[in-house]
Amino acid sequence: MVFYLIICRSLTYAQRTAKVLERAGISAIVMRPPVKIPEKGCVYCVKISEKRLREALIALNNAGMSHGKIYILYADGSGAEVKP
Repeated sequence: MVFYLIICRSLTYAQRTAKVLERAGISAIVMRPPVKIPEKGCVYCVKISEKRLREALIALNNAGMSHGKIYILYADGSGAEVKP
């Protein structure tokens, strides 16, 4: 299964992002980025279904929240940055 990861600058921001998405009816999981995602530092991400990316970005925009980089996470654990 394919997922998208929304990179957040801190655990707190990832939790806030997930809360906004959950309120919009989008299932969101806060986690550390997989080793294959080349982000450095104290970064967290929010994992969402590939079908819900557009809705998630709209919900974040409506809530006045910015987002970091977005990666697609493939079933084999590899990922690549995407430009929404």
